[in-house]
Amino acid sequence: MKINELKLELIAQIISTNDEATLIKIKTVLDNSNETILEIKEPTTAYVKTEKVFILNEWQQKRIDIALKQVENGECISDEDAQIEIEKWFKEEEERFGGQ
Repeated sequence: MKINELKLELIAQIISTNDEATLIKIKTVLDNSNETILEIKEPTTAYVKTEKVFILNEWQQKRIDIALKQVENGECISDEDAQIEIEKWFKEEEERFGGQ
């Protein structure tokens, strides 16, 4: 699909929707599209190759800060405990629905 066709298809979908939450999500993505990834290129004489650096936007950084505080406060479980809970949940669902 060519870019102009994609744009027209997206415009048509946006026009046809009345779901405010969807429109807000689209606006957020478009507002952040220029912030998310910045490519930093250094002179090739200094390095053999250039690398892309992912720059977090403000919302992403806040979410990471919240998660780090939760870990510091012990508001999390280990991966091992999470796997045990998931297996337990699967067994309960299987018993509940009879393996359907």
